[in-house]
Amino acid sequence: MGMTTNRQRIGLATALAYFVFSSLTILSNHQGGLASLAPATPFALALLIARPRRDWTAILIGGTIGSMAATSLFGFGPLAAAPMAIAKVGEVGLAAWLFRKLRGRRGYFGSLDRIGRFVASVGIVAPALGATVAATVAALKFGLPFDRQWRIWFVGHSLSMITLTPVLSLILSGAIERRWRDASRQLRIEATVLISATAAVAVAVFFQNERPLLFLPALPVMLTTFRLGLPGAAASAIVLAVIGSYATLHGMGPTSFIGGDLQGRMEFLQFYLACTVLTTFPVAADLSRRQALYRRLRESEARYRLLADHSTDIVLGIDRGGRITYLSPSIEQIVGRNPAQLHGRRALEMVHPVDRDLVLVSHRDALTDVQGTQIVEYRARVTNGALRWFESHTRAVQDDDGRVTGTVSMIRDVSHRKTLEAELSRAASTDPLTGLANRRVFDAALAQRIEIAAQGGIAGCVAVFDIDHFKAVNDRHGHDAGDHVLQAFARIARGVMRDGDVVARLGGEEFGILFPGTGIEQAHCLSERLRTTLAATKLRHGVAIVELTVSAGIAPIDGMGGAAAVLRAADTALYGAKAEGRDRLRLAA
Repeated sequence: MGMTTNRQRIGLATALAYFVFSSLTILSNHQGGLASLAPATPFALALLIARPRRDWTAILIGGTIGSMAATSLFGFGPLAAAPMAIAKVGEVGLAAWLFRKLRGRRGYFGSLDRIGRFVASVGIVAPALGATVAATVAALKFGLPFDRQWRIWFVGHSLSMITLTPVLSLILSGAIERRWRDASRQLRIEATVLISATAAVAVAVFFQNERPLLFLPALPVMLTTFRLGLPGAAASAIVLAVIGSYATLHGMGPTSFIGGDLQGRMEFLQFYLACTVLTTFPVAADLSRRQALYRRLRESEARYRLLADHSTDIVLGIDRGGRITYLSPSIEQIVGRNPAQLHGRRALEMVHPVDRDLVLVSHRDALTDVQGTQIVEYRARVTNGALRWFESHTRAVQDDDGRVTGTVSMIRDVSHRKTLEAELSRAASTDPLTGLANRRVFDAALAQRIEIAAQGGIAGCVAVFDIDHFKAVNDRHGHDAGDHVLQAFARIARGVMRDGDVVARLGGEEFGILFPGTGIEQAHCLSERLRTTLAATKLRHGVAIVELTVSAGIAPIDGMGGAAAVLRAADTALYGAKAEGRDRLRLAA
């Protein structure tokens, strides 16, 4: 009984509010036909969003009653009341149903995808349905042009729902009230100052007809949004809507510069307000997520505030289910947590997600092979959040009856060793003078592209470059100048070539470039750009100026021959380029 009475109160309140909003809209419409403003529609939609699904029927019935009363008394009359109510309330019901598909309430501006779906459903699909019904009524009963009435309804209702629905939903859901109630005194003062500043700027912009200053409110609105979040964005939108609407209705403000009738100026104002909402609400939603992230990061930093000065071996005991049964005190120096805090937790949680499968397999193998020692390397986060490498030696633990009860591990920090291994691997694949890939890396990449060509794919092309008169540079200016020339070629080639191209030093002054998935014409274009860039480069070595030119041969990669055949074809083309006078390119025959 109490629930029914509550729904009746909701329905009655909805009917009264809808009647007031609709009546004011109709009475303020001096253009004839359908009105371009529709505050009742976003109010009803926001109410549906803010209330549980069980209250929707009462809200929709109340909206229908309020709409029919307003239309009968002040609008098209009793005969049009029912179909106009169908247009309005049907539009609201469809918008609410589509809105539920967004799977979020105040979070529907949390991403560009959700913004797009919100605008499409609430700002396009729903008002298009209402416009079709309402324009049909206006055309059949009153002889008004269907297309003009459809546009007026669609634009007005679309912009109204995009602009006011997010704002009203925050108000009706109590989010703004809760935020104000929980805010500190300092934050309340700051909110008052920011919203007052927004209002002052809005008054200065809209209560004058001399300059188009619609851009000015952006600064206080964004400041309010950044400091107060979604409630600040909503309050700013309300301030702009109230002041802007009042000024526009009285012929003031920057909207007067667009000319036309009052209806056109109000539509422009609604468009301006909709753009403001679509700008500030996503920013506020993103700020809210970031604040939550920063809060979690601060909590994480507090948990791991103790930094390890050096790594030591850790003794770790784990039961069969992977939960920690023992940790040596040395763990505190590495992860900054007392062993007692980690007791009973899953050890796998401390391991980097990418390496958890390896560690899990090692643990299971240790449980099965009771006589063996399982060795595994993995990454884990330490005190300062850095990712470090550890090596774990794990053996099974048996009770007196020979049953395996868990494992024990000796864990050592091997980050320094892994760094050295990475550096050695990098050195083994890099030319030490130029920093380019070496011949081994180039040959491996070429073999891979040849295999792709053999399978029918687009393999690409190879270019072999040779620095012209390099021996003369060494003889005239010394080997330091020659090294400088080689390094300059490498630097310029990296700048000219694409990220996916492989640039390597093949030996001496000869360089190879692999163009994966590239046709001969594009490879020639890229090579020509490198040649001309090098030709325009003047290298200074001491007081001497060294000119840098290159010759190159380009050959396509096909599946007919091996790497040697492709390089031979490119070399033959290179020799032809040198024979023709150097500083030029030549394609393989």
